[in-house]
This record gives sequence, structure tokens and C-alpha cells, in this order.
Amino acid sequence: MAGPGRIPGQYNIVVAGEYETFDHQMPIEEFLQRLTNDDVPDEVSVVGLEKLLDDEEFVNELAREMDQRADDLEYQSPTIQIVVEGSFHRQGKTYDLRYDDELYSLQEVFGPQLERRGDGNWITSPF
Repeated sequence: MAGPGRIPGQYNIVVAGEYETFDHQMPIEEFLQRLTNDDVPDEVSVVGLEKLLDDEEFVNELAREMDQRADDLEYQSPTIQIVVEGSFHRQGKTYDLRYDDELYSLQEVFGPQLERRGDGNWITSPF
């Protein structure tokens, strides 16, 4: 069975320092490029998303590419951790990330199917 923050076939959005992360880490910008090129590693921790959540153009491009590559990722079933600084806050039926005294909607990036796991410092989203 997969450990906390490591469910294959889903995005595992985890608060930095709360769960063990993979040795292979890459910045969110590189992840977007590798997603575009259909070159996502089998196990990867993606870092730095929280720093770009206020960049509407980047968020839209990332969300669009994640949506377009969903079928490929489901077939390949990699284990992807999105490691973020901050904390999660429930907002109605979805979740926000509090970072640098701002709230950012995770639904804008990952879609509406967010599920809180474990002790609350881990959220999953299907590809």
C-alpha cells in the first residue's frame, strides 16, 4: 500500500515538511514543460507552486495542460507529489492554500475533485 502523500495515479498535494518526499524534485515550471512533452517521471516531488499561484496566466496554462494530459497520466499512473509551503483551508466544498497571508484556490489548478487525507496536511486530486 502507498504511504501518506504517495498515492499513484493522483496528484498528492502535501504541505512541505509533513510527509516524506521523493528524492527527485523539480520546480513547477519544469513540471509544466515535462507535462507538455509527455515526459513525467514515475515518481516526482514538484516544488514551488505556491510562489506562482498569483500568476493567473501560469495557473491557467498549468491547469489546461494538466487537463489535456489527464488520460496519459491515468494510463502511466505516476506518483506525483505537489509539495507546497503554507496551510490548507476549507472553502465551501473545496480547499484553498494559505501562503504569504493570501488564500489561493486549489480548485483553479486541480479541479473540483479535491479530497482531504490523513491529518489534513495532504489533499489528493485525480489526474
